[in-house]
Amino acid sequence: MTLPPPMHPGDVSPSILHPTVIPAELVPERRGAVAFWSHQRREGDWILPRQFRAVAFMGNVEIDLTSARVGPGTSHIEVMSFMGNITILVPPDLRIDVDGDPMLGSFEIKREAASTTSLDSPLIRITGSAVVGSVDVKIVDPNAPGWFEKLRMRWEARRGNEL
Repeated sequence: MTLPPPMHPGDVSPSILHPTVIPAELVPERRGAVAFWSHQRREGDWILPRQFRAVAFMGNVEIDLTSARVGPGTSHIEVMSFMGNITILVPPDLRIDVDGDPMLGSFEIKREAASTTSLDSPLIRITGSAVVGSVDVKIVDPNAPGWFEKLRMRWEARRGNEL
């Protein structure tokens, strides 16, 4: 079985940027990311394994699932932040289950978009802890205009009123 074609933001219209569900046999079992006094980022067209571990020790880890390929069913992201930051961007068409333990830190969900309630959508379980650090899980709409586009639209609206 072959993978669906890769999604590149320049090749497709922004209205179809979202995670792609791929067959279960193509999903790797384990992967991870470690940031030790550094920065680690997973973004773009990548495959989320069934078990993904992220560790930030005085560093930053960014996990962007907005255009990732995910398998059907449940995937697990396990995080550990020690005096560091971990940010996970989740698109609204994935279900999430978050259970974290902060110790002198924060483990938060920030909803910038409403998430799906469809039981057919893949589930992402996010567990772990933040010790004197932070873990932020943000539900974002990848198709929403950014701050620059909002500023440009506002400026064009004002300019149109002046004419």
